[in-house]
Amino acid sequence: MTEKEVKHFYNSKEWKGKRIDILQRDLFECQDCRRRLREAQETGTKLYGDDTKIRRAVEVHHIKELKEYPEYALEEDNLISLCTQCHNIRHGRNPKRFVRKKKLVSEEKW
Repeated sequence: MTEKEVKHFYNSKEWKGKRIDILQRDLFECQDCRRRLREAQETGTKLYGDDTKIRRAVEVHHIKELKEYPEYALEEDNLISLCTQCHNIRHGRNPKRFVRKKKLVSEEKW
């Protein structure tokens, strides 16, 4: 699948409808956060900070990548709801790169 075909797919009415269906199916909860929390409870592992929460899912991820497996593009078993952070992790992106850094004020301006 070419970049142009991928872009066309993500702008299609079929994808937009399926995306909403999947988010609703998963109750707008990140399935990776949910799995991590469940596994920690089952194993008695202590979690801290944001790892203790199930974040809101805003993205739908193709388990089998769209470019490589276009035939599974709209298959519900191939789609999972994720928060942005978990989606970035799945794709090997550095989540810290997407966080805005606060500028430090180093001198008084009055």
